[in-house]
Amino acid sequence: MNQTRKYNRFLVVCSGEDEFIIKKCSLKIQKRFELIGFCVVFIFFECFLSATFFIYSLFENSHWVSLPMGIIWGAIVANIYLLLLYTISPALLPVATKNKKTIHKSVLNSNFISLSMFLRLGFMLFLAFIIAQPFNVCLLSSNIDESLNQHKIIEKSKMFVVANKLLIKDEMTALKDFNFKVENRLNQENLLFVKNKILLIENKIINDNLFLKQTSKTLLKIKNIDNKTFINSKDKNSRFKFVSILDDLLYNELQSDNNFEKNISTIFINNVNLNSDFQLYKSNLKMIVNEKIDNYIKLDDLMSKSNFYVKTIKLLIAESPLAWLLTILISLSFLFPIFLKYSVRTLSSSFFDVDFENDSEMKRIRKEIVSDENSDFAWLENKIKKLKLNEIITSDYYFQRMLLEHRIILEDYEKCKTIYSEILTKHIERYNKNSNDRLKPYLDKLKTVNLLKYNQINEVIDQELKNEILTKYEFWIDAPFRTKRQSKAKEVSNQEVGLLNLIYGDSKMKDS
Repeated sequence: MNQTRKYNRFLVVCSGEDEFIIKKCSLKIQKRFELIGFCVVFIFFECFLSATFFIYSLFENSHWVSLPMGIIWGAIVANIYLLLLYTISPALLPVATKNKKTIHKSVLNSNFISLSMFLRLGFMLFLAFIIAQPFNVCLLSSNIDESLNQHKIIEKSKMFVVANKLLIKDEMTALKDFNFKVENRLNQENLLFVKNKILLIENKIINDNLFLKQTSKTLLKIKNIDNKTFINSKDKNSRFKFVSILDDLLYNELQSDNNFEKNISTIFINNVNLNSDFQLYKSNLKMIVNEKIDNYIKLDDLMSKSNFYVKTIKLLIAESPLAWLLTILISLSFLFPIFLKYSVRTLSSSFFDVDFENDSEMKRIRKEIVSDENSDFAWLENKIKKLKLNEIITSDYYFQRMLLEHRIILEDYEKCKTIYSEILTKHIERYNKNSNDRLKPYLDKLKTVNLLKYNQINEVIDQELKNEILTKYEFWIDAPFRTKRQSKAKEVSNQEVGLLNLIYGDSKMKDS
């Protein structure tokens, strides 16, 4: 086969297939495997960039962390993908499919869809989906800024209500205690005067309580909309309106706290009976308001530091068609090498008839390998063992790989049977020796008493304890692959006689 170019060894290795076989194929096949290898390298860079973008966002723009982690993650996913890609190759070895009545063989033309294939493809798509999301966030996050801002307002309102609910409750309790003291210590005229003085405080606390109720009610309405399976344009407009109300409520509450914190210092009560109590009440109230303001500042700082990465992904998936388009493209990049592998199978098989146009023996070998029922496995086994694989030149990649894998299995199986036979034979020899050693003292005693009986029994023992070379019984015609049973295999009944008939044969049993 004339080669006009040297194949790219790196890309061929990245394809996950056998370089020894690929280098003997035509340039067209080599290019196809190089393309598969390029796709694997491309997937590595996708994983590298995805992990780099993610770590870069997670650790606040730290290049020294994101780049090494990107390389490590890319290498891990690329190796997992390469392993999966290797296992997704078209079936090359006979596989027995069993049911109640039939046992048939499936080799090269097996069905593509199976539970195993479905799980592997599902895992690949799961990896692709995960890897696509950092790209979506990096490239398309500006498309959902408005939705993300709405989410921040909602979360800020929730956290502000949770953080200040007890503080507002303390405001109400302190006001009731102070009003109780006023009503019990002052006459009607002074009572009205003091009430007018603390009117600003009462209005502030009433408004704070009203803020809690309105905010909780608005948050509940937003939650009801979000719980709907399908949200129409009317629901979206209502949600936007409620979020705007939340933003206004939060802003007004903050302004109210800031103004109150400034104005409370100007309120005084010139009454001997209440002056000390009012100063204490005013000090406690000022401390509560300052704590509310501090909570808001901390909450705002927390919100500004958080990038809401997971929520951004959810919003992009829910709202951005471009995010789905990018996810689909990355998923296709994971599936494309599988399509290429199966296209190589079709392409490489087309070279076989050209390469072995006048070689009937090779045609028969291929037919026997890929057929559903082997007509002569003994012949096929003998031919495969004798073939010089280094001298077979064809661009049918999968045919060469089938021959190589069949040869490896057949040779290893022969070694296994040889070792099995040697171990079993040695065990029999050891058993015979131990039995003879145990019987020898009794035979020696018998020899002194009855020499004739000794010779008869000794002859029977020698016959029974004869050393034999034991071999493995084959129940299958193609024993290593176990896809076709012996046509005249005897059925063994669940009795001792049935087992003895199978081992020794019916005629031997009759003679005994």
